[in-house]
Amino acid sequence: MNVTIKINDEICREARHRAVDAGRSLSGWIADVIQKELSNRPRKRPKTLLEALGNEDLATIDLNFPREASSIREVDFS
Repeated sequence: MNVTIKINDEICREARHRAVDAGRSLSGWIADVIQKELSNRPRKRPKTLLEALGNEDLATIDLNFPREASSIREVDFS
């Protein structure tokens, strides 16, 4: 996907130098930086079962259901 970003000249020069040092194109280097940033950020865990069911990335989430009847509670949704 092509994206246009606006950054000041000094930052662009520094980024270009870092890309060259890494043996990458500027766009490839920026894509790497963005990917690292996104992978370092912890994902938000769902607060509810409904949130988890609406997100395919969370299909393998461990849901802890009560094993004993005494720990089950009724919820009135009316």
